[in-house]
Amino acid sequence: MQLSHNFHQELEPRLKRFLVVILLILGAIALRLYYLQVLRGKFYRLFSEENSIREIVEPALRGMMLDRNGIPLVENRPAFDLVMIPQYVTSPEKVFETLEKHLNIPVEKLKEKWAEHFKRPAYEPIAILKDVPMDTVSWIKAHKNPWENLSEDSDLKGVDVQLRYEREYAEGDIASHVLGYVREIDANRLKMVQKKWPGIYERGDQIGIRGLEEVWDLTLRGDDGFQQKVVNAVGREISYPAIEEELTEKKPVNGINLKLTLDGRLQKVARDYFKGKAGAAVALDPRNGAVLLLYSAPSFDLNLLGGKYGNEYWQEISMRPEKFLLNRAIQGTYPPGSTYKIVNGTAALHEKVVQPDEKIHCGGGLNFGNRYFKCWRAGGHGLVDFFRSLVASCDVYYYTMGLRLGVDRLAKYARAFGLGNPTGIDLPDEKGGLIPTSAWKLKYRKEPWQDGETLSISIGQGYDLVTPLQAAVMVSKVVNGGQAIRPYLVLSKIAPGSTEEEKLKPLGPVSNKEETKLDPKILEQVKEALVGVVGNSEGTAHRLSLLQIPMGGKTGTAQVVSLGKGCVSNSCEDHAWFVAFAPAENPVIAVAVLVEHGGHGSSAAAPLAGDLIKTYLETSQNQKNEAKDSGKL
Repeated sequence: MQLSHNFHQELEPRLKRFLVVILLILGAIALRLYYLQVLRGKFYRLFSEENSIREIVEPALRGMMLDRNGIPLVENRPAFDLVMIPQYVTSPEKVFETLEKHLNIPVEKLKEKWAEHFKRPAYEPIAILKDVPMDTVSWIKAHKNPWENLSEDSDLKGVDVQLRYEREYAEGDIASHVLGYVREIDANRLKMVQKKWPGIYERGDQIGIRGLEEVWDLTLRGDDGFQQKVVNAVGREISYPAIEEELTEKKPVNGINLKLTLDGRLQKVARDYFKGKAGAAVALDPRNGAVLLLYSAPSFDLNLLGGKYGNEYWQEISMRPEKFLLNRAIQGTYPPGSTYKIVNGTAALHEKVVQPDEKIHCGGGLNFGNRYFKCWRAGGHGLVDFFRSLVASCDVYYYTMGLRLGVDRLAKYARAFGLGNPTGIDLPDEKGGLIPTSAWKLKYRKEPWQDGETLSISIGQGYDLVTPLQAAVMVSKVVNGGQAIRPYLVLSKIAPGSTEEEKLKPLGPVSNKEETKLDPKILEQVKEALVGVVGNSEGTAHRLSLLQIPMGGKTGTAQVVSLGKGCVSNSCEDHAWFVAFAPAENPVIAVAVLVEHGGHGSSAAAPLAGDLIKTYLETSQNQKNEAKDSGKL
């Protein structure tokens, strides 16, 4: 009996506590039911009738890109896509029949698109047609109005139009390789960027491909917003004031605009000159490395690439033998031809293997071993000193300097001019070219260097390979006293809706501790000789003196292959080079032009360089006059 009494004494408090807990739980349930049935009843009754909340994406505007004069190179335009949202589609077959009947979309294409939804969430829209015309947008919107009914056998449930923005280019082909383009992100790229920048990119996002669109994508892309809307079973928006305060929204944040170093006028001059030709043109400000021009030919139309038939256009240009997608300015590597005499002559003066006034006899060629190395002038140049060697581009003079220097000392000064290594420009996939050394040949060719090969590289033939951008850096260093520069393309960032510019500090030159320092006094002698190339009557680019602009330059003709060995059309013609700077005193522009299989640099490349210099100097002077007239100077 004592045990039973004690048991009841212990159990009774526990039962009371248990009952209290049960009552609390029931009370919480009752409160929740009151909240759901009474306070939120209208809200949930609304969605019990096949209505739902849908997040309508409000796309952000991608940042524009402007040239150095503030003229837009890349803008945005609205585009509408016809989409299906699987969660609202009740009868795919009826939807397909409706779209085929009223919009002439083949059922086979619709079925192919519909198959994609099995790999995606049901709420994710499937794009049926991109960038549809406004009459299609109007028809869809009109037939989704509550008072509009199609016939009973028609069905638009889950069909809608979705706004996004397409890139628009005022001139679609003037800077294609620099700007790049924008496409929907693919699976491989998505995996890569999600690993690098978690939480930023999602499937279906647009992303920059190639050029500045790729390099600056995080800055340009902005951040999409959304609005929650109540929609019924067919996806129509309906108004329901009682729950509007429950809906949320997020405003889109537009991307940052970029002001570039490029001059759109120069890009157009190069584009027009290169019609029907292949090659590249580069112009730099030699004082700081700002890229004024970077053009590669053949180019491609960014408006076509970003349009509704972009995939077909990409397939076409990517398969063509002309290599449209190759950015020849930074990825094309070519023998520098006689432009390399700038390196050879500078090295000879630095190493004191020749004095500026020492005369070398040119009789039309040089015997070496069992070969005769010709000068481009069959009758020779006679006695040639350093100044005349560059003015007249005497091969024999530079054969002699090459033998005195040797391959390794030539290579040392080539690298001092920025050849043989990437410049570090803010574009992807830049090539470094090749400047050979004796160690390089032994390592990669398993053979010792031969002196006969030194004769070839002395005039920019043989193994020497440089990019047009590197050639522009080389001539820049001649005229800026040997100052190291790193080419760059972005001047400033501009916040959306603002005119204030955030100036960007250019990155320093690519580090190279072993780089040889160039003597400004020797470079001044080289510069004077290059001015003679244009101004002297014997100069190989003397015809440019007709422009009456004090400038300097160097022609180059780079042999491709021996004639008669499988040549097609002009494929065995020499490449034409010209590097230049202007004005002769205090230069503000340095230019490199390469015309593939163009023949002679003086006739094929120099005229474009002259047009570019004239255009830029006239533009700069006009801007100064305008600023002066407006009181800014």
